[in-house]
Amino acid sequence: MTTPGRRFEELEPVWVLNQYRAAEIHGAGAIMRMSRLADDLALSTDLSRHLRDEAVHAWLWTKALRDIDGEIFDVEEPYQTRLGLHFGIPRTLTDLLALTWVSESRGVEQYESHLDLKDVPPNIRRTLRAILKDETWHVAYIREELERRGRLDPSVQSVIDRAQDADARAVAELALEGDAVTPLTAGAAV
Repeated sequence: MTTPGRRFEELEPVWVLNQYRAAEIHGAGAIMRMSRLADDLALSTDLSRHLRDEAVHAWLWTKALRDIDGEIFDVEEPYQTRLGLHFGIPRTLTDLLALTWVSESRGVEQYESHLDLKDVPPNIRRTLRAILKDETWHVAYIREELERRGRLDPSVQSVIDRAQDADARAVAELALEGDAVTPLTAGAAV
């Protein structure tokens, strides 16, 4: 999380925005994979909307980078990669949903904390707020789907627990490396 009273420029804005952009691009791939595995119409519909959101968010972060004359660069090991390393290869739709849920939840938390920073440029603040609306919905619909699956199969909770453990490990690993900010994770996982 960000420290109260920190200023936006202390977070290396170009690095931050590239992390956000990478998360959205990475997330689009995961959502496409889940879409192929979707096992009912409602979930397929939600995943299609989610995929659209990921693409729009990637564009919004690209635009935000351009607006501050920031360089666009690849992020070698984003949070999602580390999350996947700690979870293992997701083999089922439930695995992917659980990983995406923890990743989206972490993203919401991160975006909200960045809104609390001082001197966030108005265009980036608007982008954070706009994307937060979508991300909050992503967390809600995936949570509801996991709850539905959990009512049918009690082992779903162990998958969620594994995903939450992987999240904690990924965050701790990044913190140990001394990153200036908490991992930036909006977008789907693995």
